[in-house]
Amino acid sequence: MRRLLVIVLLSLAALGVTLLVRLPRPAQQVGFTCDRQACWPVEPPAASVGAAFTTGAIDLTGDGVPETILREGESLRVLQGDVEIWRSDPAWRVVDVALGDPNDDGRYEILAALWKPDDTGTLTSHPFIIGHRGGTVKVIWGGSAVTHGIHEIALADVDGDGVEELIVLESARSGDGPDATARTLSVWDWHGWGFNLRWRSDPGRYRNLSLTEDDVIVVTVEK
Repeated sequence: MRRLLVIVLLSLAALGVTLLVRLPRPAQQVGFTCDRQACWPVEPPAASVGAAFTTGAIDLTGDGVPETILREGESLRVLQGDVEIWRSDPAWRVVDVALGDPNDDGRYEILAALWKPDDTGTLTSHPFIIGHRGGTVKVIWGGSAVTHGIHEIALADVDGDGVEELIVLESARSGDGPDATARTLSVWDWHGWGFNLRWRSDPGRYRNLSLTEDDVIVVTVEK
């Protein structure tokens, strides 16, 4: 097959036929910096390309020894040493995870972005907080289904106020499922029993959410 293709191309060239090949344009990175009201684009500093969470460690119990957090496929596990102490519901599709203090209570927790079926079997997107309470790891806050599905998340103090904000890559249109391509970047504040939207970008083909050491948000823009 390859030899036949070469012969065809050489034959076309001999006849003076010019072939135009559309090459994919390389993706580019865009940075965003924020204050307490909004965010705006900046020239992105050198940053590694972000990737969905696979493994990390954080001290959920407060004993000074971090637990291991694993996202395997679309499931989530918590280990103490080699012992599994918590596993996500098999019906969940966990798409990303952030470790930190999402609810500003002074304790470390897991923030999971997940899709799960509703009563009709339709997948809906939720942010859940998993923490250690009463001697066990469990969901301590289960957010209601969001209008714009969540695909990637991060926690960082992007405005320098000493409190972590939630950064989200979400579906640009309400009701879009987990495979949606058009997305927006948004920043959210914890208000006591949920998250309030602070700022949302215009839609784009955003991927690979990451943060620099000084908490500049960086995303890849696919053309």
